[in-house]
Amino acid sequence: HYGYWRLDPCTCDYPQPGCGAVLSVGKDEISCCITLPDNQTQEVIFQMNRVKRWQVTFLGTLLDTDGPQRTLNQNLELRFQFSEENHWPWFVIYTKQAFLLSSCLKKMISEKMVKLAAKNPEMQIEVPEQGNRKKHRVQQSQKDFSRFLPRKSKIEMANVDCVLGTIEEEDL
Repeated sequence: HYGYWRLDPCTCDYPQPGCGAVLSVGKDEISCCITLPDNQTQEVIFQMNRVKRWQVTFLGTLLDTDGPQRTLNQNLELRFQFSEENHWPWFVIYTKQAFLLSSCLKKMISEKMVKLAAKNPEMQIEVPEQGNRKKHRVQQSQKDFSRFLPRKSKIEMANVDCVLGTIEEEDL
């Protein structure tokens, strides 16, 4: 997969628990080469526009509780929900690179939102920046691609600093 990030071998629960997998991430998809229990391989591709949400979970366990130094097994799980024939199953991956994979998914979603916002100029919010207002484009129809809730509110800058009030020279 040219142009993809290839992750270290890991395990997954698709199509059954304990299958080995090699993941490649890029071009708005997650490509999985899964080794089945009978040593056959199966290629599964998850398009990012079919991914609803994901989460990373730390599954740390103590391996050695005897002695002064405790050994911690740092296992991570990344699971994502995707659309498959009118239902939303979870795909679970057990890998130490779960945070890297999560960052890749987030970046792919962000890039997709920027492209869509560029096509639709009415999708803008105002963000205060050093006393000036600057417009940034934001994708408001995220649900079509990631099923996140859209942002519709505008951020406004306060006119007066209300935290300390007004301090006069004689107050000092």
